[in-house]
Amino acid sequence: MLLKCDICGCEFDHTEAGDCDCGMGCGGQNVKCPKCGIHLLLPPEMKEIKAKENNSKNMLDKMEEELGLKFD
Repeated sequence: MLLKCDICGCEFDHTEAGDCDCGMGCGGQNVKCPKCGIHLLLPPEMKEIKAKENNSKNMLDKMEEELGLKFD
C-alpha cells in the first residue's frame, strides 16, 4: 500500500518505511518516512498488517510457519 508523507510529499510503499521509534506509546505501529524521517500514522487497515509483520519477526513464529503449526 502506498503512503504519502504529509510533510515532504514523498510517496512510498509501507515496506520501504522505517520502523517507528517515537517512544510515544504507539507500540511501533507507525512508520517513518524514508525521505525526511517524520513519523506517520498508519491507516487502520495497515496497523493490523504492521502488527502481524512485527509479531512474525520472532523465532517461534518463524518455526511455527516452517513446521505448519499454529499455537494460540
